[in-house]
Amino acid sequence: MSSDALATRAAPCRDATPTRWSVIALCTVIMLVEGFDLLIYSNAIPSLLTDATLGIDRAQAGSIGSMIFLGMLVGGVLAGRITQSLGLSRAIGLGFAFFTVATALIAWAGAGWHIGALRLLAGLGLGVVLPAGLSFARKHSSHRHGALAISIVMAGIPLGGMLAAVVSHQIIPHWGWRPLFIAAGLLGTGVLVVMAPLVGRIEREVPSSGPATVVAGDWRRILRGPAAAVLALGAAATLADLLTWYGVAVWLTQLMREFDVPFSGAMQMMFTLNIGAIAGSLCTAGIAMRLGTRPIAIAASALAAACLLAVASRQLSGAALFAAIAVLGMSAISAQNLVNALVADAFPVHYRAAAIGITLGLGRLGAVIAPALGGFILAAGLGPQAVLQAFAASAIIGALVLLAFTPALSQRTQQMLAQHQA
Repeated sequence: MSSDALATRAAPCRDATPTRWSVIALCTVIMLVEGFDLLIYSNAIPSLLTDATLGIDRAQAGSIGSMIFLGMLVGGVLAGRITQSLGLSRAIGLGFAFFTVATALIAWAGAGWHIGALRLLAGLGLGVVLPAGLSFARKHSSHRHGALAISIVMAGIPLGGMLAAVVSHQIIPHWGWRPLFIAAGLLGTGVLVVMAPLVGRIEREVPSSGPATVVAGDWRRILRGPAAAVLALGAAATLADLLTWYGVAVWLTQLMREFDVPFSGAMQMMFTLNIGAIAGSLCTAGIAMRLGTRPIAIAASALAAACLLAVASRQLSGAALFAAIAVLGMSAISAQNLVNALVADAFPVHYRAAAIGITLGLGRLGAVIAPALGGFILAAGLGPQAVLQAFAASAIIGALVLLAFTPALSQRTQQMLAQHQA
């Protein structure tokens, strides 16, 4: 058994909260809509490139794709302050409404920069909802189920991506890219009407846990000592993992088209990627409960790199290629899910939204870089293989960063913050 697993077993129970699986399911639905809005752009890229009214080339398509992640970077960094001011439930509801409206308005965009600006605004809402939703789910789960709960919730993002691939396959060939964003707005509105009152009711039912209440500005304590080291390592691992995952998620459809795969086949591969991501989120979380979160996160990053290099070699075809794409989806998203769990478990409940917001916010630089990086590599004529190799390199870096994210560092962070609350 790994030292991480032993440390987890030996550690005292940090909260006696029973896991409320209905809350986990609700947060998963929230992330499903987030994933749909996040990933529909990647499916729309081939159609956008052929829309003469926009005049977008591949490099510009990559830059536009980066805008939502830039917005998520800002939203994530501000999430701690916003959730502290509004509470988790209101932050989730307002952020959800904001990104839903911004995404729907893209359907009426008249130029590429309009799409980029609206994706930036949507990213602000997405950046707040993601850490707030994860913190909300972790608040209503036991310590033993922490990694599993976060992985289940995060599985909603690739599930939303899979739904986006299905909807895109039905809409784009017949009506083009604009109705796709209208569909996103309708989906978000429907979920918001059902979700908002439920989240508020759950928040009122369960009193705030912990011996102390965080006052305004108290979240800044996590910027010192071992907590700051945890945040730095979490942000660096997140940056590398998100560069890998969103690089693949944004560019897979177009890369397969560059490999002369028909559009329908490219859509099937996108579907396979997200199916793998959903399965991997659940499987690796279960394994992490037994063997430790950190070693499984490292192994997942290494496996993602191996799959990317295998696809880049162009030696795979047919079932073998689809299998590699599925395993890529399983490993790439699992690495990031487990990093989120590591960060969440390193901080007491009152600091989690701020901590996850900072690591995800700063780590969004990887997601900002990924679409533009893919576009620039293709525009430079280096070919789709070079794009996949670049994403493989980032996965390897993510694995190396986690070598320094030790259980002892997390324990020192818990002890330091517990002293402030005592």
